Amino acid sequence: MSSSFFLKGKSRQVHKRKGEKINKKKPKKANAPNLENGHESSDSDLDIKKFSDAEQSESDHETAEQKKLRLAKKYLEEIEKEEAKRAEFKELDDAVEKRLQRDYLEQKGKLRVEVAGNYSAPAKDDIRLIRAKEHRLPLTCICVSNDGLYIFSGCKTGTIIKWGIKEKKKLGTLTYKTHSKFLKGGITSIAISSDSKYFATSDNSNDIQIWDPHTLKHLHTFKGHKDIVIGLVFRKNTHDLYSASTDRSVKIWSLDEMAYVETLFGHQSPITAIDALTRERAITAGGRDTSIRIWKIVEESQLIFNGPQGSLDEVKLLDEEHFISGSDNGTLCLWSVLKKKPLYTVPEAHGSDNGSPRWITSLATLLNSDLFASGSYDNHIRLWKVFDSYRKFEPMFSIEANGFVNCMQFSSDSKQLYAALGQEHKSGRWFKENSAKNGFLVINFNINLQS
Repeated sequence: MSSSFFLKGKSRQVHKRKGEKINKKKPKKANAPNLENGHESSDSDLDIKKFSDAEQSESDHETAEQKKLRLAKKYLEEIEKEEAKRAEFKELDDAVEKRLQRDYLEQKGKLRVEVAGNYSAPAKDDIRLIRAKEHRLPLTCICVSNDGLYIFSGCKTGTIIKWGIKEKKKLGTLTYKTHSKFLKGGITSIAISSDSKYFATSDNSNDIQIWDPHTLKHLHTFKGHKDIVIGLVFRKNTHDLYSASTDRSVKIWSLDEMAYVETLFGHQSPITAIDALTRERAITAGGRDTSIRIWKIVEESQLIFNGPQGSLDEVKLLDEEHFISGSDNGTLCLWSVLKKKPLYTVPEAHGSDNGSPRWITSLATLLNSDLFASGSYDNHIRLWKVFDSYRKFEPMFSIEANGFVNCMQFSSDSKQLYAALGQEHKSGRWFKENSAKNGFLVINFNINLQS
């Protein structure tokens, strides 16, 4: 039933006189439509008709040659429009195809972007040391959000600071004193998910704490490890968290359900480092057992790689098929998942001190590229270029960094390198660099990245 309706009043009676005829005429409607061939004719129709008549009149005056020229021009205009549309769609299709191809190659571990040649040593003005009173003891770890908005730094005082990259200031803190219910001493590892939804921390306890990185509100505590958790990493583009502990195990957690998934065993000594990319795999360094293990979670199997003598302290993935390791005897190694032995080795990569090689204390890789960085306590961060189809690497340049380089990470846009510095090694107090300052280093690169 219609919401609007009309009410008709009583009809007016007309009294007819004797002998008088009533002439009933219908009132003339204003602007009554003219009907032509059963259709209403509007002003716009008249305009179109006039336009058509004018065009017809104009065409009557055209010569045959002029008419051909006019029609040819019109035809060319239509072709140009069609070609412009095709070019636009082709450009869009090419961009989508390129992105899909890149994602496929990355997933398969075949993506190779050679960018190392575009990097050069930064000037002093491009290097800045950031310090905070809450970080009065050595920094142990650092991580950068994938969207490039935040940096999180942790130190031995049990303090975590959230920094705004755009704001260039502190945005919040988590401290051992104010959050003693959750934080139990020095921070050992921090990690943030790819979508910045979850932030995970570990300290001198067996527990893992989960936080909201935006509000720093505590969300959950994972319990299960029997010793200190030393490494945390999220699998890329997921909420799966991998943790490594000195109890020699790796544990998997699902943050979507806030639940424990499973435990992986195999290392014969405390695990010292862990990393992961897109595949459902984790890679770990086994310290004194001198092995690196790739945990193939779906297949419920593992690949074992035998490293050099000493303690294998650091490991980082370059891509899904290649990785870099660093040992306490100063050795850097390049590996392939297809070989049980290193493809290439550089001994004493950071020199020696009184005849003893300097430990490799941290590594950072620019994912799916030919560039990585190594840190020690020789007052320099060294950058390396991988070449010869990922079979060798060579030094590029070094950056001054006073103290122990305890952790490093490249920004997602590849233009910065962040390094956590301290007077002591992140895992102990064997000796101290008194001239060093505790803080994190921001290194800006002037580069021309190729796609």
